[in-house]
Amino acid sequence: MAKIIDSLVEYMLAARHAQLPAEVIQKGKSHLLDSLAAIVSGATLKPGKLGLQHARALGGKEECSVLGANFKTTSIMAAFANGMSGHADETDDSNSQLHPGCAIVPAALAMGELNNRSGEALLRAGDVLTRDAGTEATRNHRPSP
Repeated sequence: MAKIIDSLVEYMLAARHAQLPAEVIQKGKSHLLDSLAAIVSGATLKPGKLGLQHARALGGKEECSVLGANFKTTSIMAAFANGMSGHADETDDSNSQLHPGCAIVPAALAMGELNNRSGEALLRAGDVLTRDAGTEATRNHRPSP
């Protein structure tokens, strides 16, 4: 297991500064926009509303935005609430087996906002790189029947 993790870490560290092809950037922007739209629309549905209520009730330091709401909360609770909303109606992105956007984008958005990162950093780390690594890990490491 350690060798897999070591390889993944090396790959991700090297990829942070790699030149991305224009089509990869465009596809990443589309996935990111799709995930953000799913979060905003999902905030109006029951699962999203429950996530928002939970985050609001717990309160905490006003660090990160909760999309579809008028408050900020801790990075963890913002990622949680945005994730609940993003997956509320299953309109988030899909590659026919996974729905990575509803998990990746809320966490990356919270960390990016908390650490004052750029939109390019969000696109690269929060979509393109993690989607690539996650999809490959899932594809190549399935348990045997």
